[in-house]
Amino acid sequence: MIITDAHISTWISAGWLPFVRISAALMAATLFSHRDIPRQLRLGVALVLAALLMPWQPTLQGINPLSVQGILLTANELLLGICLGFMLQLVFEAVLFAGQFIATGMGLGFASVIDQQQGISVAVVGQFYMLVTMLLFLAMNGHLAFIQLIADSFAVWPVGAAVVQPDTFAVLFNAIGGMLRNALGIALPAVVALLVVQIAMGVMSRAAPTLNLFAVGFPVTLILGLIVLERTLPALLPQVQRLLTVAFNNMAAILETAHVVQ
Repeated sequence: MIITDAHISTWISAGWLPFVRISAALMAATLFSHRDIPRQLRLGVALVLAALLMPWQPTLQGINPLSVQGILLTANELLLGICLGFMLQLVFEAVLFAGQFIATGMGLGFASVIDQQQGISVAVVGQFYMLVTMLLFLAMNGHLAFIQLIADSFAVWPVGAAVVQPDTFAVLFNAIGGMLRNALGIALPAVVALLVVQIAMGVMSRAAPTLNLFAVGFPVTLILGLIVLERTLPALLPQVQRLLTVAFNNMAAILETAHVVQ
């Protein structure tokens, strides 16, 4: 068998677009895009998955990846992959925001560490919640479910057969709006308990004006905040399960917005 330029172009067309979708989804998702994971490893995983899925992909005849049509198809797959990965990213962002709210109520808003994922300073409680969520995500095989969803997406949204629609971005924006509500839902029990502590401190300051509230109130708030954090931490598991269910449902909703090009 003689390998011609047409064969090479066909192989590139069949493997390039799935690779773009898979790599974009992995780069946008929190766990897979962590800075401690080498880029070569992430690209290697995307390349292996694309190679495994390539035999089941439709052959796009006469499409050069470097042509205008090929670039548009690449941009379409890139947007779709980013949308899928960003849905998973919102789960971890909601948990991080919840930790920020709790840290502020405990008086630990100033205690921050460098987030290796984003390279910014975040509250230590938020980083703790983020690490716990990552461990729960791995324990529930969420990474495998995410990879399975990416693989199944090629059956619902074939490569080169559908384009990104405004409905796709509508699902994305609705999910972003729900992130803050989810963060408040996670932090609400701890924030309410800490608010009661703050009210009690205010009553004590009115009853005993000579009391050094800062010297007494901060240690009491910190200790009670740690107790509240320990009591409310078990409730994080069902919250994370609910957020992941919502995230995967949103990914499925994005794939359902596919408009097949005739």
